[in-house]
Amino acid sequence: MSSFTLKSGTNKGNRRIWIEGDRLASAGFNRGTFLYRTISGSVLTLSTVPADGRKHRIAGTDARPILDLCGKWVTEFMGNRSHFTVTTTDSTITIEPVSL
Repeated sequence: MSSFTLKSGTNKGNRRIWIEGDRLASAGFNRGTFLYRTISGSVLTLSTVPADGRKHRIAGTDARPILDLCGKWVTEFMGNRSHFTVTTTDSTITIEPVSL
């Protein structure tokens, strides 16, 4: 398990969650991995286990995988917080907005 905090960006006026490189690869999330999104309260969970939530795919290259989440739903999820904490395990990525 690994945890780290990052700052969210923006894209076309909406918030963006961007995670890349060793942070994903070291947890076993490689390019092409499908993740299923569920949101419960202020916690976003992306899991490799198929679920009813929206499906996302890890992009990038084999050497540098990228998870790029953006859009109106990310803006609503982040609220007025500028940073987020990411916790990775073998099959899940958990994201929680935080204020710094």
